[in-house]
Amino acid sequence: MNYAIILAGGVGQRMRTSGLPKQFLKVFGKPVIIYTLEKFEMCKDIDKIIISCNVNWLEYMQELVDTYQLKKVISIIPGGKDRQGSIENGLREIEKNGGINTDIVVIHDGVRPLIEMSIISENVRVAKKYGSAMTVKPVIESVVITNKDTATFKDFKKRDDTYSLTSPQTFQLCQLKDAYQHMVKENVEFPILDAALAYTYLGNSIHIVKENNNNIKITTPEDYYILKAMLELEENKYVFGI
Repeated sequence: MNYAIILAGGVGQRMRTSGLPKQFLKVFGKPVIIYTLEKFEMCKDIDKIIISCNVNWLEYMQELVDTYQLKKVISIIPGGKDRQGSIENGLREIEKNGGINTDIVVIHDGVRPLIEMSIISENVRVAKKYGSAMTVKPVIESVVITNKDTATFKDFKKRDDTYSLTSPQTFQLCQLKDAYQHMVKENVEFPILDAALAYTYLGNSIHIVKENNNNIKITTPEDYYILKAMLELEENKYVFGI
């Protein structure tokens, strides 16, 4: 069984939307979260969807799921106090629904609505083969890594070998459960705010799935208008057969 955990617990402080979480902002009359969920609904490699939602918006989320007839959504659960807490809540819900160790768990941001179904499927394929997968996109500009006010030659990183993390991130259920259990046992003091970081912190290697640069995360007003333009572009391509 292939499960998707869609993270929709954000409050959208950087969007300045007077309390409306960013995942519920409408673009061409449809909430951002619905664009995301529809990709997973249509993906043949996803069997069931769990939404980890802002606790104050659970009823509204259910109304949207009903309105847009998202049949794969089996649970809408409260998110945790942070990203990792929301993921752990999702894992517990999977186990409540009969999840077994070899099941695949695809974790995706609800505010990344431009994810391609082929990338979701590739995550599932890679995680089934290797136990884990994370989606990255190539960095298109030169990168300098330094904690000083100056940089030396060694601080410049080869662009072809540099990526930024996007989502989804995908694991066999047993692999992700073990990672979180070990994190608790080790009593890690600093925050690890990403499933891939938690997994690799314990010495594991994670396989990479490369994507294009369109899978943006909607966190600022500028992102909202970029999303709107990209959706309009896709619609025009469809209408004019480009």
